[in-house]
Amino acid sequence: MDKNTVAKLPGNYIAGFVDGEGCFALKFRRDKKQNKNNKKFREYFYWNTEFAIVLRSDDFNILNLIKETFGCGSVVIIKKQNQVRFSVQNPKDLVEKIIPFFKRHKLYAKKGIDFQLWSCAVKIVNKNRREGLNVTKGQRGFTKKEMNGLDHKKLQEIRNRMMFYKSQREKPFKWGNQNRK
Repeated sequence: MDKNTVAKLPGNYIAGFVDGEGCFALKFRRDKKQNKNNKKFREYFYWNTEFAIVLRSDDFNILNLIKETFGCGSVVIIKKQNQVRFSVQNPKDLVEKIIPFFKRHKLYAKKGIDFQLWSCAVKIVNKNRREGLNVTKGQRGFTKKEMNGLDHKKLQEIRNRMMFYKSQREKPFKWGNQNRK
């Protein structure tokens, strides 16, 4: 093997590593924007999915090897926090590389259940994108009226169930009762 070739890590090693250090994220954001003409506010809602691993910055090499093994994502050094972060947000990479990888290489800790929930959410978000119901970063999100047809309630249920498996509990939604229509 020449010095430009990167060795791929064994799948079971990465699965064990992710069991302890990985994060399957289902992210939600709400924005309020004011119409310049009539001064009315309109709310927009965004869903996104991500797979990430964050370590101390001196662990850059292992995250780079993981990135090379997956063949996708990015590794970024966060100097302020003395951390390095491997992240995959591309929907196609999540569906075609990350999900199949963890179906082949089982997660044994509670992260396995977190992954199962997350992979369902990835499929829902990507289905909505293919159907033109979701938007990419930089475009407007969904209005409350549009949210009704977007499997929004299912994503909320998945997110709430996923919180049980997170070491740091995320805050509940700020915008009111989730059971309202």
